[in-house]
Amino acid sequence: MEKQQVNGVNALEKFTWNIEAFSKLKTKKLSSKAFKVGGYRWKIVLYPKGRSVEYLSLYMKVADSLPPYGWSRFAHFKLALINHVDTKRSIVKETQQKFNARNSAWGSPSFIPLREFHDPAQGYLVNDTCIIEVQIAVSKVAFNIPDNLVQSISTRNEPNGDQPRLTEVKIKQQEMTPSEVTSSPSSTRDSQSDQVSEAEVQLIHSADQEMGPSDVTPSPKKVQFLPSAPPMYPSLFNESKEVILTHLSDLIDFNNLEPEEASFIPLLEEVCSWHPSLVENQRRSPRFILWAFIALGRVLHFLKTKTNRDMGEDDCMMHLQVLWEELQPFGFDLTWLEPHVQSALGAKAYLERKEYVENLRVNVATLEIEMKKLKAKLAVAKLDLEVARRDLAEVENGFEERNMDAELGYGIP
Repeated sequence: MEKQQVNGVNALEKFTWNIEAFSKLKTKKLSSKAFKVGGYRWKIVLYPKGRSVEYLSLYMKVADSLPPYGWSRFAHFKLALINHVDTKRSIVKETQQKFNARNSAWGSPSFIPLREFHDPAQGYLVNDTCIIEVQIAVSKVAFNIPDNLVQSISTRNEPNGDQPRLTEVKIKQQEMTPSEVTSSPSSTRDSQSDQVSEAEVQLIHSADQEMGPSDVTPSPKKVQFLPSAPPMYPSLFNESKEVILTHLSDLIDFNNLEPEEASFIPLLEEVCSWHPSLVENQRRSPRFILWAFIALGRVLHFLKTKTNRDMGEDDCMMHLQVLWEELQPFGFDLTWLEPHVQSALGAKAYLERKEYVENLRVNVATLEIEMKKLKAKLAVAKLDLEVARRDLAEVENGFEERNMDAELGYGIP
């Protein structure tokens, strides 16, 4: 963490998040390690594949699961996607917002198009690594940001070759409720998934002039500003899926695990990323939480390392049954896991039926082979019959039947 002074107004603390092996990320959501600013923990939340849009989505969020009732903090922050090739092309979005239990996260659902982000030539994802930086200051009251402290955003070059134009934007301190926000048809798509509150961005003026001293890095993205709605930081209020707030490492001290239990960590982290309810709103004691996740880890490890054939053994089936029963009292929502466990517990019956089916298949195959052999013999017999009939017809030609019981005689009647 570093502290920086912005035009002598706010002391911003900087946190840098390096994400390596980005292409190997399988999770829908990813959050940084928590960092403490203003007495509270914060996190950066990233949607690598976007939130139902073809854009990289990036948010700032309070890391504590449930802030106390009435809790609120004003945060003046910048979210930046660093350009590896040219830092002047880094994308920076700045705002001041009020965080509380209702609106615990603010960010941009369309930070950068995924196609542009994944293009190495653009410089945002190089060597499968991206760098996200946040600068933040926190206060109990709204920051008094002077008019001359504005955000600079440079647009892309237009097709006619004109130079980019700098647009100045001032953040007005005014509390708004989501119902007060209006938007134009062009912003309808974003407003459907993210509602805006507690800020109003006013367009001051646009001029082809050089900006004054500022540490805000220009963005290469073209941004349109609406008079009544902030274009960059819609609230996550009333979103259907809660962003992952808590890492498993925030609940469990991995250093205290036995070697066998430590092998559960990758499995637990994977399922927690897909089922965040496992780690959210944990109000039990640390010891209880540890036992709960160890019990879950044992079931996951069993399902990961055993095969259907192994489940044909009674001891193996009974072991899984015991592990599953031990996991139930901890109160996890395991509706996603139960079908897999029940399928494994039913594997022995399946194997017995499978063996019976395979025996019938072998018997049918044997009879089919025998029938093919008999059919082949029948075909040969038919050919032999035809040959014999032809031979008989040739021999019978001119052949006169005699009465073998008649006397031979000597020509006299």
